[in-house]
This record gives sequence, C-alpha cells and structure tokens, in this order.
Amino acid sequence: MAAQDVKTAEKRFQDGIEAFQDGKLDFAIEAFNDAEVRFRLAGDFKRAGDSRALMADAQRQNNMLEQASNSYQRAMKLYHQANRPLNEAGAALSLGHVERQQARLDDAQEAYQNAWNLYVTLDHAQGLGNVALASGHIEMQRGRMEAATEHYQRAASYYTVAHDSTNEADARRSLADVQRLAGRFEDAIAEYQHVLDVYRASKDTFGVADTMLGLGRVYLDQLRLDEAADACVEAIEVARAIEYELGEADGNLGLAEMSLLRNQVEQALTSAQVAQQKYTAMRNALGTAHANQLLGEINLRRGQLSYASGMLERSLRTYKAISYRIGQAEAAAALGEAQLQRGLLSSSLKSFEEAHKLAQTLHNSHIECVALRGLGDTYCRQGRTSQAEDAYREAQQLAAALVSPGKARELANVAIRRARLAIFNGRLDEAFRQVDEAKRVLAEIEPPSQAQPMASLVQGQLWLTLGDFVQAEAHFKEAHSQAEAQQEPLLSAESLLGLAQIRLSHSELEAAANTFLAAGRQFQMSESASGEGQAMLGVAQTLIGQQAWEQARERCEGALTRFQQSDDQVGQADAQFALGLARRGTGEAEEAASHFEQALALYMQQQQPLGESDAHYELAGIYAEQSNLEQARRELASALAPVIRVMNTLREPEQLRIFLQQYAELYAQTAITEMLLNQDEQARQTLASFARMGGSSAVKNYIKAHETQIPVAGEDLAETEVVANKDLVKRLRQLRDTL
Repeated sequence: MAAQDVKTAEKRFQDGIEAFQDGKLDFAIEAFNDAEVRFRLAGDFKRAGDSRALMADAQRQNNMLEQASNSYQRAMKLYHQANRPLNEAGAALSLGHVERQQARLDDAQEAYQNAWNLYVTLDHAQGLGNVALASGHIEMQRGRMEAATEHYQRAASYYTVAHDSTNEADARRSLADVQRLAGRFEDAIAEYQHVLDVYRASKDTFGVADTMLGLGRVYLDQLRLDEAADACVEAIEVARAIEYELGEADGNLGLAEMSLLRNQVEQALTSAQVAQQKYTAMRNALGTAHANQLLGEINLRRGQLSYASGMLERSLRTYKAISYRIGQAEAAAALGEAQLQRGLLSSSLKSFEEAHKLAQTLHNSHIECVALRGLGDTYCRQGRTSQAEDAYREAQQLAAALVSPGKARELANVAIRRARLAIFNGRLDEAFRQVDEAKRVLAEIEPPSQAQPMASLVQGQLWLTLGDFVQAEAHFKEAHSQAEAQQEPLLSAESLLGLAQIRLSHSELEAAANTFLAAGRQFQMSESASGEGQAMLGVAQTLIGQQAWEQARERCEGALTRFQQSDDQVGQADAQFALGLARRGTGEAEEAASHFEQALALYMQQQQPLGESDAHYELAGIYAEQSNLEQARRELASALAPVIRVMNTLREPEQLRIFLQQYAELYAQTAITEMLLNQDEQARQTLASFARMGGSSAVKNYIKAHETQIPVAGEDLAETEVVANKDLVKRLRQLRDTL
C-alpha cells in the first residue's frame, strides 16, 4: 500500500512538472500539492519539500505571492525534517525573493539571513553569492548605495570561488548599476563592457540585453544620445528575439527618455506608452511605476497637468508600496512641479519638501537641486521672496558641485530663476549678471535645453522692466519661437503675455487684448489657473486703457478669484492694483484707495519695489484730487524712493536713461505738487536729479502740458484763484527754464 502511494506521488510530481513547463499553472499547483501530501504521508520529507517548493514556484509565477510565501516556509520545514540544509537554504532564499517582491524588505532580509546561516555552515560559495547578491538588491531598493556596493562585491568574490562566471557577471552588472547612479560613469561603462563579454561568451542572451540597457542608461545620463539610442535599440532587438518582454519594455522606456531630451515629445509619449503596456501586462510593479513617472513628466511638458498629476501620484504610490526610495524622490519632485503649475501651491510645497528630504537621505544631489528649485518657484508664487532666494542659492551651490553632464542644465535653470527673482526685487544689475551666466551655459548645451525659452522669456521681462520695449519684444518673440519648437505650451503662453504687455505699453489696445486672449486660451488648455488669471488681468488693463471701467472691474475680479484659488500672492497684488484703477475710473475714490492699499501691503510684503511705487503714486493721485496736497506729497516721495533704489542697481548710463524715462510723469508730478505747496527749491532739485540722468525733454513736456490745463480766466474763478493760477503757471515756466 505504501509503495503504491509513493508511485502515485511520483506520478503526480511528474504531472506537476509537465504542467508547469506548459504554463498550466493551476493544474501544476494542484498536482504538486497532491504529491506533497502523498510524499509526506509516506515519510519522504525531502521529496515532500521538493513538491512544496515547486508548488511555491508555480504560485509565484501565477502572481499568488502570499500563497508562494507560505509554501516556501512549508518547504523549509519539510527540508529541515529531512535534514537537507542545502535545500532548506534554497527555499529560504526563494522566500526572501518573494518577500522582497511584496516590498516586505525586513521579512526578506530575515529570510536571506536564514539562508546565509545555512550556507555558511555548509561553506557553500554559490549560495553565499546568491544571498549577497539578493541583499545588495535590498540595499539598492532602500537607496543605501554603499551597503549595496559591499554586497555586490562580496557576491562577485563568492561566485569567483564557485567558478560561476555568469552569476559573477550578474553581480558585476549590479555593481555597475550602482556606479552609474553614483555618477561614476566611466567605471560603470568599463564594468558593463566586461560583463557583456562574459555574457556573449556564455551565450547568455538575457544578460546581453540587460547589459546593453545598462549601457544605454549611462549614455543617457551622459547625454550621449546617439549612443544611448543605439544601445536601447540593440537591447530591444535582442530581447525580442528571445521573447524577453521585460527587456523590450526597458528598452522602450530608455528610448522615451532619449526622445524627451531631444524635445521629441510625441515620440517620447509613444515609446513610454508601449513600455507601460508591457510592464502592466507582466504585472511588473517597478517597471510600471517607472513608465507612469515618465508619462507624467511627458504630459507635464505637454501641458496636460491633471493627467500628469494622476500618473505621477500613481507612480509615487507604487514606489512607496515597494519601498523604492530613489523613484520616490524623483516622482515627488515631478509631482511638485505639476502641482505648482496647476496652482496647488500647498500640495507642491509638500511634494518638493518630501523630494528634498529623500534626496538628502539618498545623497542624490541632482534631485535635491531639482527639489530646491521647485521650492524656490513655489515661494516666489506665494510672495515669500527671501525664502525663494535662499532655496535658489542653495540649489546653485549644489549644481556647481555636480560632476554629471546635467550640471550645465541645472546651473542654467537656477541662474534663470535667480535672474527672474532679481527683476521682481528690483536688483537689475544682479538680473543682468544671472541672465548672462545662464546664456553662457546654455550656449554649450546640446541638444537644446528646456531652459532656453525660459532664459529668453526672462530676458524679455528684464528689458521690459528697464523700459527698452524693442529689445523686450525681440526676446519675447524668441522665447515664443523656442517654446513652440520644443513643445512647451506654458512657456509659449507666458511669452504671449510678454508680447501683449509690449503692445499695451504702445497703447495698441486691440492688438494687446487679442494677444492676452490668445495666451489665456493656452493657459486654459494647460489647466493653469494662475496663467489664466494673468491673461484675464491683461485684458482688464486694455479695458482700463479704453475707459471701459465696468468691464475692466469684472475682469479684475475674475482674475483675483483665480489667483486666490491658486494662492498666487503676486497675482493677487496686481489684481488689487488693477481693481483700484477701475474703481478710480468710475469715481469711487474710497474703494479705489482701499484696493491700492491692499496692493501696497502685498507689494511690500513681497519686496516688489516697482509695485510699491505704482501703488503709492495712485494713492497720491487720489489725495491730490481731494486737495490733500501734503499727504499727496508724502505718497509721491514714497513712490520715488523705490524707483531710486532700483535705479541705483544699474551701472550703464544708457540703461539709467531708458529706465528713468518710464518715471518722467512721477518726477514731474512730484515737482508740481511741491510747487503747489510753495516748495519751489525742492521742486527744482527733484527735476534736476531726473534731468541729470534721464534728460529733461520728457519732464519738460509733461509740465508744459500741465500748464495748459491750469485755468487762468473764467467766470467760475474768483479773482484770488486767477491770480494764484497765473502765478503758478509763471513759476512752472520758470521751473522748466531751469532744466
């Protein structure tokens, strides 16, 4: 009876093996389970363990990971009963692999330690190498590069003792992966080339495919894009020949990254989607997370912000679930950028802070630099300019210390942002210096960087602030052309805003309105609430120019709502200022003053001096209309002070002259108010300081125009008023003559 049971058990065991080989996993699991029971009842614990271990293999392949984990544990017990420590160690090693696959890294480490203890007792070099290699993968997953390196080196040494050249190549390939991530590109390439020879000699086609993919990634990191493309294409061809779908997916993902670097966005999208489909079909969580992350970045570039956020959030959840910390840092930084562009500033701050913290822990200076840039951008939008400057400065220091080919791109990215912030804060000399540095670095970058259209855009903003509208327009047009060529819809829309501002400054109100509307449509398609608010505010400015006060007010309120939704404090300040202009146009002086004061408080909080000046000037106008000349004079003095601060940051006389031309009216109005207060000498000093640097014609013309508006005759005027007005006209003429 017992002999018959053993014979039946052997048949069921063989049935299981055949079904496993044919891919009939459910049948194989059933057969192995039956065989295990029969062997165990017959007292053959070794073969019962074999049955249970093979059953676990089938369950693992069938993605029944929890069941596989239980089966390996059961196999270990059976092997222990059979006094088969080598088999027990093998089952413990497999158990560790399954636990690692489920991201239960502590449990995996415990299983590997059990296997290690058994292999050490047996002095089994091959097994010790297997455990060391697996332990390296755990440390790699946790982002502990030094520990991973030690394990991989130990694994290679054990495999050398075991005369296992193929597994030694696997360990050295993993070591090359660490070297690549650490930026030791030449060491990584040498290691990959060495193991490639080993794989080819042993005809290990899977190893060849994986090594070509590793080489492709090094070339990508080095921006050697043609060589990266060749390596990825070769890997795909090798993988396809052996039906290695994971290798195909990895190759397509590499091609997608390369296409994105080449600004071939649609091609990148296609390759990434192919990779995602293959990973999903194989239920490969890590690969799917990589593909989702890249798809998120691609759609972020395309301006599809909601979709990008969804993909990045999905990727981040998977990385967290499998404890893949390197991916977590990268995905969190990309998600922060998507949230920033959507106007979700609180969320973006959390994402960038998470990315920054992880990058510091992982000693990943590149991602740390990206996260700091993102924090700076978010602080800027919130008007927290001091914190933004600190973040940018730290990012610039990190970028300068990078040794990777991406160093130039990061330096350019940070320099551009520091230039933009310097413009905002009225430090125009610093802005010129940072722009020049960015342009110098960008000239050396190939293929063209995403930073190029942004650099042109910031140059446009700098010349617009300076008052040179010809140069500003040229740079905005250049930015628009570059953004369109590189498929950067948000930067394209921002450059349209700049062009619209130029047209507004030339009083081309209809053309300006049409350009603002075109920018608004682009921002709307890209789901940028803040950008849409800026475009709407621009249209309001054209309506103010047309004295369509009610329509302007409605547009201002709509823009303010969008800025409030996106916590855009800078936009809110500008909207409050424009609302003040619209209210003043309808004669609502108190309401207008309230809006100007709110704008002024925000401008001061944000350290935006030229905004402060504008708000003070408009408040002075309201006080002047109310005949409160002393208060008007104080506001005008407060308006002049920040203009002078900004002016003092300029060194070139021609730049000084161009800049001051924009403030001729402010200087002239200040002098007129001082004349009304009988402060004639002070008025002369005010205009003399302007004329010395900005020339006299502009203020002369303004004062002359004001003279013609002063009534010196008429039935409505009392004799004393006639005398006073004639005297004022005479004194103003004399004031002009002194210039």
